[in-house]
Amino acid sequence: MIKIKKISAMIMAAVLVCSTIIIGGCRKEKNSNIDDNGEVEYKVTAKNSLGKPYTSGVIVKFLQDGNQVAMQVCDEAGTATKKLKAGEYDIELGFTDGEEGYYYQKEGLKVSSKNNEIDVIVSYTTAKSEERDLFFEQKEFKAYSILEGSTYVELDTEYRNFYLFTPTVAGMYEISVKDDSNVKIGYYGAPHFVQKESAVEVKDNKFQVSVSASMIGTGDTGTTVIVVGVDSVEGEKDCVIGVERIGDAEHTLADEPWTIYKTTAVLSKYTLPSGTRLGEFDITSTDGYKLVYNDKDGFYHLYNADGPLVLVRLAKDPNYVACFKTILDNTGVNKYFYDEKGEFVKKESYSECLLEYIECADEEEGLYPLTEDLKYIIQNKGEYAGWFDADNSSYIFKDQDGNNVVGVNPEISWLFMCCFISDNE
Repeated sequence: MIKIKKISAMIMAAVLVCSTIIIGGCRKEKNSNIDDNGEVEYKVTAKNSLGKPYTSGVIVKFLQDGNQVAMQVCDEAGTATKKLKAGEYDIELGFTDGEEGYYYQKEGLKVSSKNNEIDVIVSYTTAKSEERDLFFEQKEFKAYSILEGSTYVELDTEYRNFYLFTPTVAGMYEISVKDDSNVKIGYYGAPHFVQKESAVEVKDNKFQVSVSASMIGTGDTGTTVIVVGVDSVEGEKDCVIGVERIGDAEHTLADEPWTIYKTTAVLSKYTLPSGTRLGEFDITSTDGYKLVYNDKDGFYHLYNADGPLVLVRLAKDPNYVACFKTILDNTGVNKYFYDEKGEFVKKESYSECLLEYIECADEEEGLYPLTEDLKYIIQNKGEYAGWFDADNSSYIFKDQDGNNVVGVNPEISWLFMCCFISDNE
């Protein structure tokens, strides 16, 4: 019996040894990331909120106990790969052009020998953005530029938040926020006229805008700027806006060649006489205004050919909508022409002509006398854009509460961009 006990004890010991080997083997298999030197290859990939690699100078820092152990710059795939002693490392990011202007969730960001590969969502912030003033429903708003990719933004929970995206390449762009976010996104036109309702359908908190090559400005004419609006829901304080080029632009009439409107007047530098008082046109007047063209000076005058000179606000905003200079900074000034059957005839660009006038306008007031060119351009642009059509969403004559101004005379409403010399002292 004693011998049997000894043999049993030996067998049990062998089983325990085998168990330890098996357990150790399982542990090694579980930590198969560890090589024979006790090291692990750690991978950290920076991506934007759309899942695309973030490749713009991201530095990954590996830390233990608050001390930096190693660092690695991300490659073209947005990945930083580093072989280090097996263990747990906290991860921090740096950026070659400075920390300002970037956002990522820092809390709980770490790698370990078991979890040696992680993705980090990196977004731009508005810290480096251009800031501009927008006017919407008689209120002034601050708008910040956003870039292609993803941008983290902090939200005003009381009012609509506006952001500006300026495409540099033609294409179809999708602009979005996460569908489960407590925010609502929309496309609200251009900076010179911010619309009340989204100009396109928004589905699952994303919308698409086609930007043709003709909408990308060259030289002195502006590039189309897309106004993105974000409304906070239930007090949401932040979100990430994604901008992605998802394909080529739709072939539309925007791709047809322009007919360039040629300046017909002989232009010279205009300076408003010192002490001049300016009168404003009342666009609700039922009597109207008699404008008379003077063949001698080439300008329109009020009441008769020698009456008060009529002027156009070219470089300083009139009431209701931005001046032509502001519009040109954001897009072109043009009109599409159609025949009686609704068939496209031509599209006419006035941008080049307006630039000539703006160069000659009074430097302080941005005024130039009303010519045949300017009258033609104001009326055509206004008709095409829907400025004077009270049933159009782009109707400009609104009061401070966003309601249509009562009694606007459609025959003279185009004079909102004009004024006249009422008295000289």
